[in-house]
Order: sequence, then C-alpha cells, then structure tokens
Amino acid sequence: AIPESPGADSYRFIPFAAGRVRLEGVVLQVEGPGISAGFIDQNGIEAGAYVRYYGGRDDDTGDIVVDLLPEADNAVVTGGFVRYLAAEGLLNPYDRVYFSGRLGMDVTGEYSGVFWSGSAAYATPLSRTTLFIANLSVSGSPDDYADALFSVTANGSAASGLPVYTAQSGIQDIGLTLFLDQQVTDNWSVTGIFGVSRLQGDYADSPIVTIRGDDMQYFAGLGIGRRF
Repeated sequence: AIPESPGADSYRFIPFAAGRVRLEGVVLQVEGPGISAGFIDQNGIEAGAYVRYYGGRDDDTGDIVVDLLPEADNAVVTGGFVRYLAAEGLLNPYDRVYFSGRLGMDVTGEYSGVFWSGSAAYATPLSRTTLFIANLSVSGSPDDYADALFSVTANGSAASGLPVYTAQSGIQDIGLTLFLDQQVTDNWSVTGIFGVSRLQGDYADSPIVTIRGDDMQYFAGLGIGRRF
C-alpha cells in the first residue's frame, strides 16, 4: 500500500517484488520499483549501478481537486550506489550497521538534475529464524521534479482553486522503514514491511500537500519469500 501520488493522503495497493542473487560475481538486487547491480563487493564495501522508477501524478489521484492540475510524468532514474558495512557485533555477535548512498539522473529526459538518497540501516536477528531491520533514510530530487509534482501554476490555480505556489529542490523527505522477516521453513519465509516518511521544505509546504494531502506518507507490505 502506497500513496496515490507524492504528497497524497489517499492510498492504493500495488504488487511489489524483492530479491537478491549473485551471478558470477555480480550481485543483482530487486527492491520494489528498482533494480541494482553490484560490481564491487569487498572489504565491507558494495558499489554498482541502479535503475529506479519514480511515480508521477495522473488525473486519477483520488482527489477531485488535485485531478484538475496538470499531470506529471513518471521518471526512470539511473545512477550509482555505494553501501558500506560500518560496524558489526554492537549489541550482539550477529548485528550489523550499514551506510549507503546513491546518485542518479532521469534517463527519460523529463526531469533534469540529480536524484539522491542516503540511509543508515541496523540489522539484527531476533532469534534463529527472525530477522529485524530498521532503515533511516533521507532523499532529495531536482527542481524540475519538485516543480512538476508540488508547484501550482496560475493555470493550475484557476482550474483547481489552489493558491499559486512554486516548489524548489532540496531534501524531499526523511523516513524510517522497518522490516521483519520470519523464516517458516528452511526455504520459505514471510516478510512484513512498514514505512513512514515526512515531506520537507518546499515539498511539505505545497498547497497540494497542506490543503489536499498530507506531509506524512506511509507504506506497508506483506511478502512471501523463497530461498533457493
């Protein structure tokens, strides 16, 4: 379950996938709307390339006022990432702390500028069959994306009644995601995901958010996992 569009207070259900496999030294990982390929994995450092889908806004957001605004195109962002194993064995012999970051650009040409994110994750087993992960993240997007998704032009204001507003780039949101993976058999597991993020700066102050939406954004998911 995710928001209908960035900043919305209505939600929709979508299928999602996650997976990780190593093929001849390359680590391929799928995480919801993105896929990454790790070409470096040594001394606690992983690095490689990624592709990620960023949703826009169509004319069916579930909000009759926001639907009167111009549509915003989707984006396909590709770039590089790095992930660092910063510590292990802090609270027990098996826990780990990771730091990661990524930078990318929209290859569709819709939005110029840099999309970026950084995160800190803590992973620990709660038992021999239960894994818990907490991930704190921050992300940002370029002016073009902020303008398309969060600004209200004069024409948009006339159509919707929302005040004219111009959004500029910066920190888009800060979020926390929790994962709980429960192994059921040697090969099968069930994973629950819950996340919350808060829009920041111009993104949070947009009338699309303050009047019609919500600066607190939630998502949740339930998955069935198979190890091979």
